Amino acid sequence: MFKSLLSKLTGSQQQQMDRPPEPQLDAATEALMRAIEEKRKTDPFIGAKLGGKEVFQQLLRAMKNERGVHVESLLCALGALAGYSCQANLRAQALAKGLPETATLITVGGANGKSYFFGDLLNQALAESQYSVWGLAAGAAQHNGCKSLPDINSIFTHVTETVGTDAFGIPRLPEGRVTSDTPINYLKALWPALFPVAKMFCKQPTEWPFMFGIAIQEALDAGREALPQDVALAIIMESAIPMSKVDLAAA
Repeated sequence: MFKSLLSKLTGSQQQQMDRPPEPQLDAATEALMRAIEEKRKTDPFIGAKLGGKEVFQQLLRAMKNERGVHVESLLCALGALAGYSCQANLRAQALAKGLPETATLITVGGANGKSYFFGDLLNQALAESQYSVWGLAAGAAQHNGCKSLPDINSIFTHVTETVGTDAFGIPRLPEGRVTSDTPINYLKALWPALFPVAKMFCKQPTEWPFMFGIAIQEALDAGREALPQDVALAIIMESAIPMSKVDLAAA
């Protein structure tokens, strides 16, 4: 499933995880980037906002088949990307300061021999501010009429308790709800294809989680008639929280 998605997005074989393809700009795109730079004088987040819309549209096209778009799978994929962007942001900031990539992250070894990443800064980008992934997603869901938000703390607890086990990163969905693939498979396939969008539209790595949060808002708006917003939020965060903690290079 995820290989076919990547093929649709890139038209080529998957790049190495730590060396995503650099965007090649044509004249029209260069003009757009200049216009975005000018607009930043009055709206610092304009690039991330437009980048989020671009991510949503690219993923919508990639996941569409003869029956349309499977909303649960779209939200799972976006949640995975948004969650990992919180970690990628911290890695990029550390490198820019001449520090080791994981300098601001707490590394935890799982029973399966893999490494997982935790930390206050990671949680801030993920769920502890108005412009965090959770803040943007929950705000959009409430705007769309959601009256009951999922228990975000219980998701954090479940993720922590399942680190290094087969249950880690497997969304706990309401009965009758399924996704076409797992968050980690979506992340491995889609991050190399969509990370260049973040680098193109965002001025700073700190904007990456915001950008993917905007893409999530677009998906929540588009799918509000197809899926209850509380269920949609649960799918997003059941995917985002564990994927914020994975070592993608070793996944």
